[in-house]
Formats: sequence, C-alpha cells, structure tokens
Amino acid sequence: TPILATANGRGPAGVAGQVLHGGGANANSANRWFDKSLQFIVGGDGTCGVVYDPAVIDGALVAEMADHALQFWSGAG
Repeated sequence: TPILATANGRGPAGVAGQVLHGGGANANSANRWFDKSLQFIVGGDGTCGVVYDPAVIDGALVAEMADHALQFWSGAG
C-alpha cells in the first residue's frame, strides 16, 4: 500500500493528510470510507488516528474508545 510522502516527512501536515483523507488519489484515499461515522486509521508507517462524525457520535465516547484501544495495544490493558 502506498505511504503518504510529503516534503516534510511524517510531520503534522503529513499525518493530518493521512488520517483525514488518505493523501489523495495517488496515496491512500482508495481505502477510506468517507460515508462512515467512525474510522480507526492505522497506516503502514505507524501513523494512526480516529476520524468520526460529531453529529452522530459524541466526542467523549470516541476518546474513551481510542484510550481503550491504545491501552490494549500497548499491553497496559
């Protein structure tokens, strides 16, 4: 799978592009489901994030799920 390459490397702009829209047609946008209310993004380069629709899901609930997932993956849960 393609990795989003930017001039700045994996800086804030590269991570934001990867998580929000996959980086466009030449990168990872083909594996984004833009009509879904909740997406967990895990990139091949270690970039990860959560994208959600705040009109459907409460932000506190999404934060709790993300915290739980990070604790589980780190072995602390």
